[in-house]
Amino acid sequence: MSAADRTGVLHLHTGRTPRLPRDAFGRRASPSGRALLLDAARGGDRSAGRPAGAPVHGPDRRWYWPGTGWRGSVSHVGEAGLAGLAHDVWIGVDIQDERPRPAALRWLARVLDRPVEQVTLRDWAETEALLKAQGIAGTRPERVDLPPWEPGWRPTRCGWWVRSSPTAPGGVHLALAAQEPLPLRWSGDRVHTRPTERSLLG
Repeated sequence: MSAADRTGVLHLHTGRTPRLPRDAFGRRASPSGRALLLDAARGGDRSAGRPAGAPVHGPDRRWYWPGTGWRGSVSHVGEAGLAGLAHDVWIGVDIQDERPRPAALRWLARVLDRPVEQVTLRDWAETEALLKAQGIAGTRPERVDLPPWEPGWRPTRCGWWVRSSPTAPGGVHLALAAQEPLPLRWSGDRVHTRPTERSLLG
């Protein structure tokens, strides 16, 4: 796949890393974000073109390919991974599994200025994706702007765009953020799931 074919698209790549090693406390190690981004650059086809070299992690914790204009983002939950890749557009991706996180949702309710019972892990995933795209992942801002949910891309007051899957109890929440709305293109290990993934992201 040529670089020209990739421009103006948010490339999403799914991956799975089974049998992750565990540390001394029994916690599973995180899969390699760089490896998943390299797979995303290959588009699932190792004979296809890709950005030159390997991505690096900048001081703002955003992934990029030096001197190419290519930028990436990655997220993991358990064995599953999601990577995003775009040209000349900063992006963020995040996936979250459905499990109790009362402290996180209380904090998020405060910065979203919403009642805590109206805040979901989909909101958490959107917030994480937005912070990654903006280069402030790992910080805890005083305010976050998320527009009301609807299918497809939605503009935020801060000039960025967000998109996510509908809330599905017991499922996985996928969220994207970008400087501008982009069409999506999927690749990855589980190609047969692509139609479901598309529908999940509206």
